[in-house]
Amino acid sequence: MFSIPNIPDTLSRAIYADLCTYLPPPPDDTPEGRQLRDERAVTAVAHLLPENAAEAEVAVLIVAAQFRAREALRAAARCIPGLDPGTGLEPDQIRRCTAQAASMMRQADSGIRTLLRMQAERQKAEAAMHPAAMQRAGYWFRSASPEPEPEPVTEPRLPLREEPAPDLIRGGGGRGPVDPPKLEYGAMTPAERLVTLYPDRASAILAAGGLPARLTFPPPDPDVIADLLSSNSALVRAFRHTRRLATGLDPAVAA
Repeated sequence: MFSIPNIPDTLSRAIYADLCTYLPPPPDDTPEGRQLRDERAVTAVAHLLPENAAEAEVAVLIVAAQFRAREALRAAARCIPGLDPGTGLEPDQIRRCTAQAASMMRQADSGIRTLLRMQAERQKAEAAMHPAAMQRAGYWFRSASPEPEPEPVTEPRLPLREEPAPDLIRGGGGRGPVDPPKLEYGAMTPAERLVTLYPDRASAILAAGGLPARLTFPPPDPDVIADLLSSNSALVRAFRHTRRLATGLDPAVAA
């Protein structure tokens, strides 16, 4: 049964019925011949890979034009003098049949180009909805793909009266200017997103000075790792300072 992805079966059947009305009679105009013609047409439409109703409508017109072109070529072949003297057709009729075949093939080629443009636009829109592309565009979501989770680590809390590295926030201590934190997720740098979403992964990277030898999580891009290790963002520098205090390292070391 003719079926098109992403549309109801009733609509698929309606498009299939229209396709059958567009097709010329087969050379062997018998029930078996008409069934074979319909199966050829449906298979040709399916191999054009329509994914929705709009693409299927264009694919149906392409296949119908190709069938009409073949019909005109068969008529021209029957008109060639010497092959069928009993036809009584004139040379101008042969030219008309040939011209009609050429016109139908041009229509079919134009339809194929239109269909390819439609499919390219659809694929581009689908790629833009891919989770990785959405995250690059600033959408904040948690991936649903299964991945090994690192063992939970209890992080010691600093006393409430102690401010973590105030000179880092103000850019003091002779360490150069500090980029102000970006509170909106879409405006965050890759390193700020990493420490916000996956603090355990960021801690492991900081402890190893790069990718750990034994990974328990998908590796981030190299530019994200470099940004995490050297960023002047206040958020990232405060995170590095906090991790140094938690691991017992000298907090005076440049974060």
